[in-house]
Amino acid sequence: MTILFFLLLLPVLALGFTGLTMLFMDAITAEGGRTRAERARDALAFVLGGLALIGLVWDIALGELWRTETFQNFLGIYGPNFILLGIAFVLLGLPRRGEG
Repeated sequence: MTILFFLLLLPVLALGFTGLTMLFMDAITAEGGRTRAERARDALAFVLGGLALIGLVWDIALGELWRTETFQNFLGIYGPNFILLGIAFVLLGLPRRGEG
């Protein structure tokens, strides 16, 4: 069962790191016209996403995965990190105000 839970985490980690990196590059190379609110929203999203991914890696490194016996236990350990990562992607996915 633990191997199944580990296989569930791998795509989350891969997509999380890849997605945040791509969105970070998009935010850096975005052309002018962004307001302070948009910059603050992007910064908050990157902080939340980074905390979520660091939390996932930290829990894996501490061996929390080997203590999961049920799916509810798995969600109890990793659920807050999944929620933070989801909030980060929702914040980054909001449409930006178009200029012109």
